[in-house]
Parts: sequence; C-alpha cells; structure tokens
Amino acid sequence: MIAGLIATVQAEDLFITVQAGPHDREGTPLVAELPMELQRDDAKGILLIPQDQQGATAVAGQILPGERTRVVWMLERPLASGESRPYRVDLVDKPADQEKNDMHVEETAESISLGSGDRPILRYLKKPTADAARNEPVYTRSGYIHPLLTPSGRSVTGDYPEDHPHQHALFGAWTKTTFEGREINFWDQKSGKARVAHASTSKILSGPVFGQFVVKLVHEDLSDPDSPKPVLDETWVVRAYRTGGNYHLIDIKSSQRCATESPLNIQQYHYGGMAIRGPSNWFDADKKAVPPAGFLTSEGLTRLDGNHSRPHWVAMHGALDGQTAGVAMLSHPGNFRAPQWVRLHPTKPYFVFTPMVEEGFSITPAAPYVSQYRYVVFDGEPDPKLLQRIWTAYATPPEILVEKKKS
Repeated sequence: MIAGLIATVQAEDLFITVQAGPHDREGTPLVAELPMELQRDDAKGILLIPQDQQGATAVAGQILPGERTRVVWMLERPLASGESRPYRVDLVDKPADQEKNDMHVEETAESISLGSGDRPILRYLKKPTADAARNEPVYTRSGYIHPLLTPSGRSVTGDYPEDHPHQHALFGAWTKTTFEGREINFWDQKSGKARVAHASTSKILSGPVFGQFVVKLVHEDLSDPDSPKPVLDETWVVRAYRTGGNYHLIDIKSSQRCATESPLNIQQYHYGGMAIRGPSNWFDADKKAVPPAGFLTSEGLTRLDGNHSRPHWVAMHGALDGQTAGVAMLSHPGNFRAPQWVRLHPTKPYFVFTPMVEEGFSITPAAPYVSQYRYVVFDGEPDPKLLQRIWTAYATPPEILVEKKKS
C-alpha cells in the first residue's frame, strides 16, 4: 500500500518522538496530536519516517478526526525501556485507486462489520438476528457484538444460549436498578420491563491503521409497555487496529448519559456491567462436570478462586473446532472504581466487570458513566506475558513529543 503513495510533501519539518519510559514497548497503538496548522481534509495521507535507523521503512499513519487532529500508527519495531524513537512526519497524496483499506468497516441495514484485509474481526448488530425468532420475544435484543472472531475465524462469543438467552455475546447491561422509584432490570430480560437497543450510527471510518465506528444505544424503561421511557443514552466508540495477524486488538469506549433529568440508581449487586458470553460448546449443562472453558486473570487466578477479584485483565479460553482459542478483556485504570471487580461464573462461559459489587452508585445528568476496555482475541492458549504487556501499554502508554525542527 505504501508503495502506491505518490507526491510526498514534507510536513513543515514536523517530528514526533516516542519515549518508551520504564517499559519495553512492542506492537502498541500510538496516538499523537498534530499542530493546528496541519488541520487537513481526507485528500491527504500521512507517513511517519523513523529516524533511528538508516533506510527504515516508512510507517503508515491514519488521521483520527475530531475537535483535535490526531494521528494514529502502530509501533513497527520493539522499543526497549528507556529508549526513544523520532519520526519525521510526511503528508502524502493518496493514490486514486485507494478504495480498499487494510482496516475496513462496512454497514448494512442489519449490522456493521469490521475486518482486516480479507479477514473478518467482528460484527455489531443493529437489528435482531434470526436467532431472536427462535426464542421468546422478550429476549430479543440489538446493540451488541456477535460474532467476535479470532485470526483463524473462530467465534469466541455466543448469542441466545439455551441456559441464559438474555446473554448476548459482547454486551453491556445493568442488573438491579431503580428509575423514578421503579425497579428495572436491563440484564435479565425475562421481566420485560427494560431493554437495551441500537438507536443509530454516527460515523464509520476505514483506513490503513484502524477501522472504527460510532453507534448510539438507548436503555429504556418498559414498565408501561405502551409508552417506553428512555433512561440512558449510550455511545459506543469501537476501534480495531491492524496487528499483523497474531491476534485481534479492539478498543471499546462506552459513554452512558441520562436521557432525562431523572438519574438511574444502580444498586449493590454481584454482577452487571460490560460482559462477554462464550460460545455454546464452552458450556456443559452437567454442573458436576469440569467446565469446558477456563478463566485466567492478571493475578493468575482462575474460575475456582478469581470470582470478585479485582484484576487488570481476564482471559476466557476453550476448545473450538479442535483448537484452543480465547478472548481477553482488559479494564482501563481510569474506569470507575478501578480496578473493577469481575464476576467469573462458576460453570458458564461468561464474565463481567462489575463496579457495584460492594456498593451501588448513580448515573445522574451531572455525572455520566464512562468506561473503556481493550479486547485481545487470539488462537491458542492465553499468553500472560503478552496480555500483561498489552495492558501495560493500554494503562501507561509511551510519552509522545511533537515538535518542529529546522532541516
């Protein structure tokens, strides 16, 4: 792709320096804010030329639009602790035939799909799937991710499981809550008094470094089925990075805000929040049998001793088509009450980061609830060293300096 870029124009002698700090760095996403004078349209691309190695290959960057113009790229070579790497920034003309991006997002009336090259990564469901019709209507849902796929194409998520049809792959829901004096449960759909659903798509973005989409969800009170009342407006920013194929790397940022002047009071409870449910063959209905899926936390705990611990990350893994695969969910240290408690189910293939295990809290018009998680989807057994390295980069990213230098 880079070979096809033409008409390189130096970006006013702009340099970006990445400082590793106290940690070794490898394969991590990097983000730098660009000066105001480099506000630009999408007619240009961006390259970063490493200055620490003569003849180093240019690294593709991608503009992240917003109030501040930022560039995103992947660290192309390991960077040892204490070391730094400068890059020269070049603006480039995109080739006329640049329509197929390395990271691509495609939207239909039913879903949004995100992939890397010819390899699918995930699908976000805007409308209920055919599986919804095979269950009681009360369990119908939209606004979640399924499937979530490993690089070999195996799905690590399950939807409408027979034992718990209210669990929907990669999803979020609160359990024991009160709204305007009424008790409502967004997690257990059986009561029919609450639901979470897709509302709209705000933006999709494809490119050489990441694919991203922004969607809005609505949490509704159905106590009066003839007059649903919005409780929370939620926004998901979902971004997947180009990683080279060893694993998939996805960030999800969720922002929940009150839809009215009324707060949502979330009571103390042992589960509820951002969750993930594994596939059906990771579950055995025989409670005396050894569960087919395993858990591993950042503290080395498992299903047997990790419930309601407060880890930085949790990996769930098991056999799929004769091969081991898994997914890890990394909780950002800036999350509410971090490190958050995690519910590890004793027999079922699901876990959920749950900030109200010991004490409830409220989402109010003045205090929205914002959370961030990074997902690593992989083939094979979970690699604790790899997951810890990815979490460290997520929690304490390298320091990045942007400066102009005379040539």
